[in-house]
Amino acid sequence: MIRILLYVFIICFGFFLSKYNLIPFKLKNKTGILQTASLFFLLSIMGYKIGSDDKIIKEFPTLGLYALIIAILSILGSILITRLFFQRRGDK
Repeated sequence: MIRILLYVFIICFGFFLSKYNLIPFKLKNKTGILQTASLFFLLSIMGYKIGSDDKIIKEFPTLGLYALIIAILSILGSILITRLFFQRRGDK
């Protein structure tokens, strides 16, 4: 629970820094680079964690099938909802 509150606090802190322009302009331009580096670091740590867990490696075919099904259904659902939304807007 404390970890979740910490995440929410960090997000709120970043929001207020941005809202009240407390970040220097030069640093704002570098935000994209920082986000990309953080994402690569996070993905590397996740890959290490997954690769070092034998249970996950053994279940990989099953997990891969579930991931494929979820991805396909997510894409189809997004397309369906988008089509429904834009068809209704076009009628008005």
